[in-house]
Amino acid sequence: MTSHHCRRLGVPTLLRTTLLASAIASLFSAGLVDAATLRLGIATDALTLDPIASSDNPSIWTELLIFDQLVRPSTDGLKLEPGIAQKWEVAADGKTYTFHLRENAQFSNGDPVTADDVVFSLKRAAGEKSDWARFFKPITGFEVIDSHTVKMTLDTPFTPLLNNLALFSASIVPQKALTAQGDDFFKKPIGSGPFVLEQWNRGEKMLLGKNPHYWQSGKPMIDKAEIQIIGEDNSRVLKLKAGELDAIVGLPFNQIAALKADANFRVGVAKVFRSELVQLNTRVKALSDVRVRQALNYAIDKEGIIKSVLRGNGEAAASSLPIMAYHNTSISPYPLDIAKAKALLAEAGVSGLQLKMLVPSGDMTLRQVASVIQSNLTKVGVKLELQTIEDSSQYSTTKAGNYEMSLSYTTSDTIDPDQLVGFTAINPERANAFHTEWKDERVNELYALERQTLDGPERGKQFQEIEARVHDGAPFIFLYHQGSPYASSKKVEGFSVLPTSNYRLEDVKMN
Repeated sequence: MTSHHCRRLGVPTLLRTTLLASAIASLFSAGLVDAATLRLGIATDALTLDPIASSDNPSIWTELLIFDQLVRPSTDGLKLEPGIAQKWEVAADGKTYTFHLRENAQFSNGDPVTADDVVFSLKRAAGEKSDWARFFKPITGFEVIDSHTVKMTLDTPFTPLLNNLALFSASIVPQKALTAQGDDFFKKPIGSGPFVLEQWNRGEKMLLGKNPHYWQSGKPMIDKAEIQIIGEDNSRVLKLKAGELDAIVGLPFNQIAALKADANFRVGVAKVFRSELVQLNTRVKALSDVRVRQALNYAIDKEGIIKSVLRGNGEAAASSLPIMAYHNTSISPYPLDIAKAKALLAEAGVSGLQLKMLVPSGDMTLRQVASVIQSNLTKVGVKLELQTIEDSSQYSTTKAGNYEMSLSYTTSDTIDPDQLVGFTAINPERANAFHTEWKDERVNELYALERQTLDGPERGKQFQEIEARVHDGAPFIFLYHQGSPYASSKKVEGFSVLPTSNYRLEDVKMN
């Protein structure tokens, strides 16, 4: 061990302390000291940071912190607002879109965001490697007018286009860096969003730093965001109470009241575009019969679940679509009707039915709901075995078709129902009716129609018919629409969950 001897210069202690204090202050003002780190607890880690390969929420929510899109949903979920495009024009015939990029938009490496990057990113999103290609295929031509202006042309009008351009999968990536690095780029991606990935210990935590070149002046207001992966809901609450976390998402409903009563915390339950449901694999013999699927819907006491498990923070669902634009108010949730359920099962010639249901292991609310479903189904003679599964494996397991029933939920990343219709009701499509393999030709036809119908009452009727057919076809047990609970310590200002279920950390301030 080397020892260093320093000759003391007789500087008085008080002066030394003052000099040190002013040096630290100037470092703070220069942004050289980590002034504020938000420690956020979430349930599941991201699977990828490649926007065109993502379907799980943790990946999507992280990508929205790193990358920008041309447009984005407003925080109230009611309209689209400028993203990296400060303005845009749509031709009267709906076939030409012109976007004007922000002059000061830069990637986190300091390179400017150009029209070429936009064209590259959207062509990639429509390419064969993309899980989201069909969302961008309608763009048949791109023209770079100048480095900050891009024109897109379509052969026929495509109504969801603007909403699709607000999707994470339409994230703008730097052409030069991605082309040079290939798939390695997404290990430490470069975006023009508010944050930069500094470190990722998979399954444990992700450290995001402030993008020094972010176009929104004065934002982010925090220097770093440490996103900790804590699968157990109760553990997140305990860490928040112990001061080991500053904010958490997904707290158990039975802990909301106690946290609200504690003056040290801010608690919210966001109204989000979300539907809780049970996926029914229609390739399983018993579940291929619509009468059996409807019977399962009649057997579940949704109001009982909302009252006992959610503590009133939800409403019964009539379909797989959340309550959002064009919601069909004329269809009602399946009521609890044991006699009807038994009659349908008898009509289908099914007795002594035994089924298995996947349940995400870390989600306390869903575990409680699963127990209620299990108990409800015994009353109609259905024996249900619960199989807990890691949240991170559930999607890939259902996608592979290795399941009978799966307790899950969907959230919308846009303010237009088109995305979730495509995800939960269309087959073939990237999720084949959310892995249920259910298929309805009329629904497929309506989906094609609503995409070419201008926003308005006619398009609304198309969505409402889709929703009614999904309700009747029952590829899911439709459960409820729940609020999304979150909490933060009082020193955190501006943390909230948006209607699209993600959070914007650039708006957060630490006191």
